[in-house]
Amino acid sequence: MDTPELNDYRAHLLDALDDQPQRAAEERPGFLQVLVNHERVGTLNCSQVDPTFTCTTKDRSIQHLEIRSESGVLLGGCVAAEAGQKSLRLPIGKGSLTLSIQNHFDGGSLHLRYESAPRWWSHVASAIGLPAGTASTAAPIVPVWTMATTFAQVVLAVGVVALLAERVPGWLGSEDRTHQMEEELAARQSTQDQIDQVHRQLAQLVESQSTAMAVSRAEQDRLAQLNTLVGTVAHTQQKLTAQMVAVQDDLKTVKTDVAQEVQSGMRVAVSAVEADRDVVRQDLQSIKSVNETLIKQVALLESRNRALHARLALTSLEVAKANAATAKPTVVAKNDPPKETPVPTAVPVSDTLREADRQAFMFWVAFQDGTTEKSIEDLVQEINGIKKGPMKSGWYSVEVNLPNPEPPDRFLESVKRAKIVKSVVTSKAMPPAQ
Repeated sequence: MDTPELNDYRAHLLDALDDQPQRAAEERPGFLQVLVNHERVGTLNCSQVDPTFTCTTKDRSIQHLEIRSESGVLLGGCVAAEAGQKSLRLPIGKGSLTLSIQNHFDGGSLHLRYESAPRWWSHVASAIGLPAGTASTAAPIVPVWTMATTFAQVVLAVGVVALLAERVPGWLGSEDRTHQMEEELAARQSTQDQIDQVHRQLAQLVESQSTAMAVSRAEQDRLAQLNTLVGTVAHTQQKLTAQMVAVQDDLKTVKTDVAQEVQSGMRVAVSAVEADRDVVRQDLQSIKSVNETLIKQVALLESRNRALHARLALTSLEVAKANAATAKPTVVAKNDPPKETPVPTAVPVSDTLREADRQAFMFWVAFQDGTTEKSIEDLVQEINGIKKGPMKSGWYSVEVNLPNPEPPDRFLESVKRAKIVKSVVTSKAMPPAQ
């Protein structure tokens, strides 16, 4: 801490100490502060009719109790055990404060009651034998001598009061001065304690200030070394900056040359790529046209192939019919032995052609719901098929003689296109329940 700040802090503490007696003089009489475990929990106004105060703690028992004035002057206190009960009577000013503490391990309770000192007339009334209160109850009739004795006591009391009338104000003033002196002594003692504490704190501050000064000197030496090092680094940085500027200039020149070369090379490459792209585009167009021509030729050849197959089948059928018509049965005599006749070639040829021309193919068909038997028969006749038995589990077995050139897959595809057909399976994939 710097010296000006330390002086300001010291002046602030001295002003606070000078202000303490003024605060003690201006405080409200009979206004007490209650501190439990060094924490303020409330206040007690002794000027009330029945001045009492009650406090309860939950987490911690009441171990330290302090009673302070409004300005903070300690008037009394006590220390209680962690568990148990403690009662105490403390003199506070002209009265007394009765306190009761009940502690548990998980908390405690506090009850305070202030009792003011009795007035002078209470003492006079007690000396005379009269009640101190103003209220009186109906008393029974007493004898005359008792009344005379009472009258004499009253006269004697009046005389005593007359004699003491001059002394009572002096006594009262002396008691006030004594109480004031006690309060001033207590305030001075508290102020002296605070001043001693402030002196100790100031000594600690001075010590810490000297330590801080030593540390600051060491830091200043380090800063000087750092400044020297920073100067050296700055000089080196200037050199590096000059070298970097020169290198940047060289790089700019090289970059310009390289950019020009790259641009020229890119132009040549782009022109070559565009030329190759045009050539490839022309080749693709020519290939596309050739492909279209080949597709048309293949379609034409397939149609011609189908027509040739149809003509071949028709021709084979006509040849078979002609061979069957021209064949004549041979008459064998009864007595003549059988002669070896050559096997006619027409019939085997026709059978061979028929077997080669047509092949038996069996499959199973499932029709749509609501399909009539007439529609099913019409479809079977249309495909030149034969139903093999009744329906089983919604499936019909159908046998068809397919021409040899026509594959079964193509035939099944044509059957599936029918509207009434739901599903078609071959003999390799048997339908359920078959």
